[in-house]
Amino acid sequence: MNRAGSAALVGGQLQLTNNTSQSGAGWVAQSISTSQSFSTTFSFSLLGNDSGKMADGIALAFQNVGNNVIGNGGGDVGYWNIGGSGSSAVGSVIRSWHNNDYGLSTNGVVQGLKAADFNLGASNNVTGSETVSYDATTHTLTLTGTFLDNSTGHSYSVSDSKSVNLAAHFGSSMYVGFTGGTGGTDADQRITSFSLTSAVPEPETYAMMLAGLGLVGFAARRRKA
Repeated sequence: MNRAGSAALVGGQLQLTNNTSQSGAGWVAQSISTSQSFSTTFSFSLLGNDSGKMADGIALAFQNVGNNVIGNGGGDVGYWNIGGSGSSAVGSVIRSWHNNDYGLSTNGVVQGLKAADFNLGASNNVTGSETVSYDATTHTLTLTGTFLDNSTGHSYSVSDSKSVNLAAHFGSSMYVGFTGGTGGTDADQRITSFSLTSAVPEPETYAMMLAGLGLVGFAARRRKA
């Protein structure tokens, strides 16, 4: 997985940020087809230093700019303006600090999301998982998952659905990855596991691990007709 900005591999996990005023990203090196259905599942960890509300959030992002790019940090969580080109990314955004929202974005911006069930920023210790799937026939993007406030033990389910034609939006292929950003406050923001099932240019099934480490991986296979 290609990394950009502040992103690093730490303990087999993709660490997007670990300090203030950072923007980091990690991208699967090979693009995937936008004309095929796919499903991706990931787990994440957002950890602040308990001195205030942690910043700023992360995103699962799809884009067609490249596999070594990053967007604006802070509240834009590396998702807006990917590659400095104003790229209109599609994906799933989670924002902490005082925003405390989540949901699917189909136009590259982080506004217009759904309100979280607890204060993500004030918690300073949030973990969770999401499954984001795309139906290439109906052009429907869906999100399901669970967020856990480790400071209180409170958890709740999250869900969202949006219509978007990825082939019309990006062309024949796109890159899949994660972005994260911080501003005036810090956060250790990590992707702790990752899997992707989709059609790829090669006919065989294969798996790639991040730098040979087993906790974060990418698996893809061509769907049978």
